[in-house]
Amino acid sequence: MRKFVGVTFIFLLFIVLIFLVYGIVKKSGEKALIENRIATLPKFSFVDLECNLFSSDSINEGPLLIVKFHPECEHCQYEISEIFHSSIPFSGTKILFITNSSREKTKQFFSQFDKSVMSQAIILIDSSYAFSNIFGKDIVPSNYIYDRDLKLTRALYGEYKIEIMEKLLGLHE
Repeated sequence: MRKFVGVTFIFLLFIVLIFLVYGIVKKSGEKALIENRIATLPKFSFVDLECNLFSSDSINEGPLLIVKFHPECEHCQYEISEIFHSSIPFSGTKILFITNSSREKTKQFFSQFDKSVMSQAIILIDSSYAFSNIFGKDIVPSNYIYDRDLKLTRALYGEYKIEIMEKLLGLHE
């Protein structure tokens, strides 16, 4: 009987180990696939605040900063405020702000900013939650920095200092 219990235990341990290894291999494969997909600006389309369809195909060159945010997120609020008070909007960098929040909350959030500073900004609504499927993360704030050739320079997850973003965009050496 003891032998049977021992063999059963080892067998179950082996099954659990196989399951864990499979999970790790699958997760690393998915991560590599996403990293490959976002290495250059992927194809996507969302609607803007006026309900017009905006497609990534309309972006021909960078630099580009994509900010995934939510208007009620304090870290997002701070980061976006810092972006608008930095040199980024005046550098020729295109800025895409993408949220899955409601159009009304998003409009209300951006109404606090001066219209002239938002000239390079495009605000998009992801009502179908497609962003996380394309970019592989649903962390807010998330920032994706693309160079002039629309190649990913760096993905930043969570709140980052504006100086880091400016440096990655090539605005400071």
